[in-house]
Amino acid sequence: MTIQDLKIGETAEIVSLNSQKLPKPMVTELLELGFFPGAEITLQNKSLLLGKMVCNLSGTTIALRIDDGKAIEIKLKQT
Repeated sequence: MTIQDLKIGETAEIVSLNSQKLPKPMVTELLELGFFPGAEITLQNKSLLLGKMVCNLSGTTIALRIDDGKAIEIKLKQT
């Protein structure tokens, strides 16, 4: 499951970043922003028309391209 599969309001834990699906500078940038295994992420909004998603990552709001989400593997948090 990837971050692209989250529904608005769902929370998940990041399992890994697939470095084969993104260029190395983008992987580095995601890691610097806090996208590392074990981090908790919540999808706040998604616009398929614009190809963007807004996430809350450990208290910080971050916008991403939906296509970049294909490299962020997650597991859903049980509520």
